[in-house]
Amino acid sequence: MIRGRGSLIRAAVVVFAVAIAALFAVRGTSIAAAPAGAIVFVGTDNNIHYAPDAASKPECLTCPARGAQVRRDGGGFTPASFRPIEETAPKIVGYGWPTFSPDGKRIAYSSVSRGPKGESFGVWVYDLARRQAAEIYESRTERAVYICWLNDNKHISFLLDEPGGLSLMLSEAREGAPLRIVMTGIPLYFDWATDGHRLVFHTGGSDTHSAEQVAMLSMTEANQQIDKVLSSGRTPFKTPCWSPDGKHLAFIANFHAESNLVVADANGDHARSIVSLPVGDNSLVWSPDSRHVAYATTVVPHEPTYRGIKLVDIDDASSRDVTHDEVAAFFFSPDSRYLAYIGAPSDKPYYVWNVADLKTGKIRDLGRFLSTQEESVAYRFFDQLALSHSIWSTNSDAIIFAGVRLLVEPDQELHDTPPPSVWVAPIDGSEFKRIDEGVLAFYAPARK
Repeated sequence: MIRGRGSLIRAAVVVFAVAIAALFAVRGTSIAAAPAGAIVFVGTDNNIHYAPDAASKPECLTCPARGAQVRRDGGGFTPASFRPIEETAPKIVGYGWPTFSPDGKRIAYSSVSRGPKGESFGVWVYDLARRQAAEIYESRTERAVYICWLNDNKHISFLLDEPGGLSLMLSEAREGAPLRIVMTGIPLYFDWATDGHRLVFHTGGSDTHSAEQVAMLSMTEANQQIDKVLSSGRTPFKTPCWSPDGKHLAFIANFHAESNLVVADANGDHARSIVSLPVGDNSLVWSPDSRHVAYATTVVPHEPTYRGIKLVDIDDASSRDVTHDEVAAFFFSPDSRYLAYIGAPSDKPYYVWNVADLKTGKIRDLGRFLSTQEESVAYRFFDQLALSHSIWSTNSDAIIFAGVRLLVEPDQELHDTPPPSVWVAPIDGSEFKRIDEGVLAFYAPARK
């Protein structure tokens, strides 16, 4: 499904008005040098596809006809509420939310199956070298809605959508491994420390009577405990997160009814407010070099459009504007020099990809596009996905996305569009490369 500008706010799928074929880029043109980095995407066939780089032909990892070896062995301990489904050969009808391990050697993704006893949901890990997939989680009732690798490349965590809220699960990335319920709450945003034994989280708790809080939790194999509460009460942002170098922690706290962007030591000590924020919901993302935080505040509270983007230096707390445009999401390049952002022009049925050069201050317009439903969800939670998924090539010269590319600027919403495609967009403004039909796409992370 394709989504235009308004779809990010509405839950229903946007039905576009009639389009002229000349509006769309339905054919890709090769670029001189393929941007570096492996690619994974969800095709329009609902399968997971992989390519070692943008110049290579993608292969389907989950298509049985392609001979991928898939195992569904039982064994191991699982909590009672997540017992394996006793049913033969359920038909998998869709895969989603692929994410590379930090070393780029494995890919985790979710699945939805249908069988004689109804739907079931799974989480899989695909080993690229062995060309083998293992199912590490299966449930008849709880769907995985987000997957995040830990830094050790051996464990993954994922959120389950349950009737009473969300549950954060932790498991080794192997079949038969026991599952651990780390915590429950709604909402539930989190970041793992590089050691894999600490977690910073933001949640409203497991019921309507629980207080909203930002806190740090430490874990051992046998138990866990909350070490420090960083903020309590209404906190209008999503994801607290450690800096990529692991030395600092950033979050938003309420001081005397005023929201502040706070930076603390990695253990939460010596917290200092570096920005006083306007009224609204906020999102923040660390630069990969850990020197800056990009942040933005919504135009209308609880709606996912931000009034520009600012960049703050964590050493001297100086801020500067990156753009005054209304935006839907923003993403640092691996080298920290560029910030790609999605412009959300008012009263237009499309989005715009822009790239800001943070060294020169120049902004390049890469073009207009219609979003897919899956990409729109990713944009809505981009600050959480920044911890686990990348839209940037490893050498910071291109971005990847899925949607319908527009060659002109329509004034009204469109329908009868071509199928959405996966596009690699070089940030120097050269021709896009079409990879294949698809609805959600990511690059492998840059090696640290």
